[in-house]
Amino acid sequence: MICRFSKRTLAAALAALISLAVFACAPERDTPLITSEEFGTPTPLPTPTATRLPEEAVEIAGRRTSDAQTALDVVGKDIIKIANWKEGGPAMLNNLLGYFMVWGYDYTVELVEMEPEDYRNAIEKGEVDLVLHVDTADADTSAWLSSVVESGTVIDGGKPLADSETVRIAMHPTLPERAPDLVSFLETATLPGEAFTKIAGTVKFGRIGVTPGVGAFKYLKEQGAVWNTWVSEEEASKVQAAIDSSKTSLRNRTCIPRGVEANDCGRN
Repeated sequence: MICRFSKRTLAAALAALISLAVFACAPERDTPLITSEEFGTPTPLPTPTATRLPEEAVEIAGRRTSDAQTALDVVGKDIIKIANWKEGGPAMLNNLLGYFMVWGYDYTVELVEMEPEDYRNAIEKGEVDLVLHVDTADADTSAWLSSVVESGTVIDGGKPLADSETVRIAMHPTLPERAPDLVSFLETATLPGEAFTKIAGTVKFGRIGVTPGVGAFKYLKEQGAVWNTWVSEEEASKVQAAIDSSKTSLRNRTCIPRGVEANDCGRN
């Protein structure tokens, strides 16, 4: 008997034979699952990049900032703390002499706010470096200054006002070693009383009126012939440049902070 097969039957048989052949030639493996290699070459994964530790990142960022600024900025010196209270004459004097410390000598000046009766204790403890307006016309104040100067707790820094024998500067004994140039400056800087007193009389503490800083700046603009004799040509040119640039602040914008306690240096 002759067997006849349809085309469909022959095609199915041929497909079965091909499948058996492929299965027989395939390599041995423990799992029937198809691996990624059988689909083609996979895309390589990117090489992991280590994340910097916070300390490393801060160090590198700080180094970059420092490198960029060093060529432009002036390294700040020590911090000079001055006792300050709300009284026209003393507050304006602090701003006026402080202006030279900041813009002429590159120090950082901190005006430490307090009541007038507190400056004695503050300078004895070293909480401030200077009290620029100690009025010894008061008998008790005169006795205190004589006592602490005799004991070496405080140095008498001379008189800041030419027309007043009673107003003295009280200086902490560590200042001559820390800032000898400022000590020399304070010995020379003596203000004629009339012009200073006139402007100081207009100083007000509030929203309306002349602030101590503005009063000091006005004096500096008008009395160049006076204050130029207090400093060298170099300091005078630096102070004049600050005046010409209308800098009324006691923050030098070109001062690099030396450490944590001086972070406000130059960042007005």
